[in-house]
Amino acid sequence: MTAPTRTVRVAVTETPPEEAWLLAPRPFGHWGQRMTEFAASGATEVREIEAQNSRQHGYMMRCSEAPELAWTVEAVTDGAEDWVWDVADTRHTIADAGLQAQAEELCCDAPDEAAALRAILHAAREMFDYDHPEERFTDGHDSVPALCGTTKGSCVDINTFVLAAARAQGLTGQYVMGFWFGPGRTTTPDAHCWLAFRIGGAPEFWDVAHHLKWGVNGFGPALNPAGGRRIAMSCGRGLRFDTPNGAVDISHFGEPVWVLPGGEMRPAPIRISLEEDPS
Repeated sequence: MTAPTRTVRVAVTETPPEEAWLLAPRPFGHWGQRMTEFAASGATEVREIEAQNSRQHGYMMRCSEAPELAWTVEAVTDGAEDWVWDVADTRHTIADAGLQAQAEELCCDAPDEAAALRAILHAAREMFDYDHPEERFTDGHDSVPALCGTTKGSCVDINTFVLAAARAQGLTGQYVMGFWFGPGRTTTPDAHCWLAFRIGGAPEFWDVAHHLKWGVNGFGPALNPAGGRRIAMSCGRGLRFDTPNGAVDISHFGEPVWVLPGGEMRPAPIRISLEEDPS
């Protein structure tokens, strides 16, 4: 009996801009997931590349028409490779002096790593009101700032705060970007992110945004606190790639983007769907 597989299809719905390359992630070996196949219809050239500040890989593609990308992953019992825990120091992952002090205050009574992480996570749950504001709380900052009062934020904002605060306390964690398909659904409008931590040598997964958005009871570690299925596409924040059209920095790497001459990036309009083979 073969392992169950899932295939994520991302259809780009516009003609490729002139001289553009399409940059898309190559799924890493997430816990319980391994990529087995990648296909790109409409692509005339495909190159696999590695980030300059991470071992995260991506694909660069020249396209003759609006492409459709398909990643197939199989269920495995393996954990992630050790490199996944390497977090590049960027404006999205480093806590500023204010957040360092805030994290220290939150964790001052924590007897161990597990308690320190929970102190930060419970604080984030109280500090954020789930929303998609036009401006992020990190905009205009060279590092992740402290929070005061209640802040509107999406999964990106919440996970940015938690990861930076946790790293300021010496905790090992990583930002994961991918696709989440709700219970009974085979489509999703966009990408999603969550966090993985190494606590006591074992992985622990958190999705605070889903607890806030869906009102899930029993706040705690869970890969799917709101049910559904997810496919991990990349890990890390502020990934830097050297492309044929110049160097680019991607704050979170889930959906494909057009890279124009000179390194300018433009989001590609897409449709996302999921196919499953339970065999």
